[in-house]
Amino acid sequence: MRQSVVRAISQGRLPLAGAEGKWLCSSGRFAHAPTQVRMSSTRRRDMDKERADHAAGLLSKLNIEDPRSSGFKLHQSQSMHTPAGGPNRGHFPLGTSAVGMANGSEEGSSTWRALTGASASAVESARHLAGKVVDPFQLMEPQLKALSENLKNLVGSENPVLNTVAQYFFDVPGKRFRPALVLLLAQASPPSGVISDKQQRLAEITEMIHTASLLHDDVMDHGEFRRGVPSLNSVHGNRLAILAGDFLLSRASLELARLHNVEVIELLSTVIAHLVEGEIMQSRTEPAEATSFDYYMRKTYLKTASLLAHSCKGVVLLGGEDATQRRAAELAFDYGKHLGLAFQLQDDVLDFKGDLKTLGKEPGSDLREGLTTAPVLFAMEQHKSELESLIQRGYSGPGDAERAFELVIKSEGLAKSTALAEQHSQLAIEAAEQLEPSVARDALVQLAHLVVKRNA
Repeated sequence: MRQSVVRAISQGRLPLAGAEGKWLCSSGRFAHAPTQVRMSSTRRRDMDKERADHAAGLLSKLNIEDPRSSGFKLHQSQSMHTPAGGPNRGHFPLGTSAVGMANGSEEGSSTWRALTGASASAVESARHLAGKVVDPFQLMEPQLKALSENLKNLVGSENPVLNTVAQYFFDVPGKRFRPALVLLLAQASPPSGVISDKQQRLAEITEMIHTASLLHDDVMDHGEFRRGVPSLNSVHGNRLAILAGDFLLSRASLELARLHNVEVIELLSTVIAHLVEGEIMQSRTEPAEATSFDYYMRKTYLKTASLLAHSCKGVVLLGGEDATQRRAAELAFDYGKHLGLAFQLQDDVLDFKGDLKTLGKEPGSDLREGLTTAPVLFAMEQHKSELESLIQRGYSGPGDAERAFELVIKSEGLAKSTALAEQHSQLAIEAAEQLEPSVARDALVQLAHLVVKRNA
């Protein structure tokens, strides 16, 4: 029944619009957006309305409630809709409904009003229905529950101390964003709808590698909190934290070898090398490199996006190696790469906008650690002389981090960073749209939206 609902939905597309109606080019600079917006045809509007009425009726029978997921809240504003599958699709400004612009109607059944608690047109309802039905985390909930239990078994040890430290963060699970992504790609790629045992195991390997990198990062960055609880190094010391990370990597490598797929082993081994290279780039940044946006993006790819890109490609290859599968694997790589970049860019924004409760760490922590991120680099366009000197001395002087924080807040740095995250989210969506239509593919599109709309 759910698949019937999803297929009944007319889909829209998230534009690349940045702050103040501008468009962000691939260079990272802003250019003015076109003033004209293409309108839907009359036939398109009629079809959309029919789909909306049908979908609203189906949902009322299903009595579907608006789902929620850990760490990611499904965004219900008009800027969130699943991309259209057909040609001649318009790009509409954030917060504007395509059909609402075309006819301005406020039609809609009482059933739909009761469901959403809002008075909106039936066409607008169809545009935004998919975002309420296809919750990526809810769709993968059975697999994610199994993953949590499997992880505890995989990292178990006869040594009680090692057993305790290795399972430290698995007892306080995060959003499970990475394994959910890998499992969705497995389900969305040929053979569609099937997740094999090996693909499930690769999702677990991905989470082990990620958790190991967190343990090492906290030692390198002197982190005191992770996922809202004291970091492992602050509780058990740096030595045990490093050993726990090493142990997780060794267990991940062992399980990777048991997949008996040389290409996938090579992909995930590359990730581990990239994590080390990215950490060295971050900890040994020269003054000239600290103000380079290209350097920042390369480091971001190595530390964050590489794991997603290579895991997504690997999980598809585990489903088969014919021409169709290889094409899907390349699309999966592009999806994971751009989603990873969007994720980290949004993380960098949240470091200025979040708090300890939502982020698990205090805002401005990157600056206090001497790290320069996208919001600061964009803010340099307005406060170059002052910020450049703060960056080059790593915010090490009294009040440096606080002053840099103030300058970023006063500038367009956060808006431009958000716009760049949205651009990469859009590129991920375009890759996902080239996969065969399925509920899992729709969930991948929704996940790309959620990554840049999350607040944690």
